[in-house]
Parts: sequence; structure tokens; C-alpha cells
Amino acid sequence: MVSFTAILLPLLPLLTSALPTAPSSSLAPRENFGDITFYNTGLGACGFFNNDEEYVVAVSAALFDSQSVCGRSISVNFNGRSVNAQVVDRCAGCAFGDVDLSPRAFSDLTGSLDAGRVQGSWDFI
Repeated sequence: MVSFTAILLPLLPLLTSALPTAPSSSLAPRENFGDITFYNTGLGACGFFNNDEEYVVAVSAALFDSQSVCGRSISVNFNGRSVNAQVVDRCAGCAFGDVDLSPRAFSDLTGSLDAGRVQGSWDFI
């Protein structure tokens, strides 16, 4: 009687060569575009109390509800400037690519709070 091992051992190179391999090139990060606004912080949907001087952000409800984003950092870009902020809240009024920054982060990004709403890009870092 032939053992199971005796049958599989010669076939092992063939079986392992059919396994998928790592891609030869890495994918570029996905950049998100949308409105950038600001809001007054407080108790966020992630359960943290924050203040308006911190670099924090609320992401759209659609993104917040579909991924584990609490505590992740993003880089937000506008007119050649960028700020990094930590996700701490959910923005119910934001479209999928929109972000709502703390007043400090928005002001540092745009130069002041006067604009109120600008178009820009962002990505997880």
C-alpha cells in the first residue's frame, strides 16, 4: 500500500507553484477630493473629548460607518498647504469625500476661518 505522503511529496513543487504571488508593483495611495469645512469640537463619535485647538477631523458618515477610522491620521491638502489631523468624529452632513476640520486645523490649512468651505484633497497617512 502506498502512503499518502509518498503520493503528495513529489507533487508538492507543483502545488506550491500555483499559489498567488505578491504583486510586482505597489498601488498608489488613493487621494480623496471634496469640501473641507470646520466645526466646533467636543465629544466626538469616537468617544474622545477634543477642543478647537487640536488637529482633529470628522469624516463623512458614509466613510465612518463603513470603515474603522477612529484614531487614524489623515493629511488634508489645499492650495499647496497641508495639515495632519486625527479622525475623532463623524460628520452627518458631509458627502463621502468631505472632511470637517477643527477650527485650528482649518485655519492653519487655509490661512483663516473666513473661507468657511474650500475644495481640497486628503488621504490616510
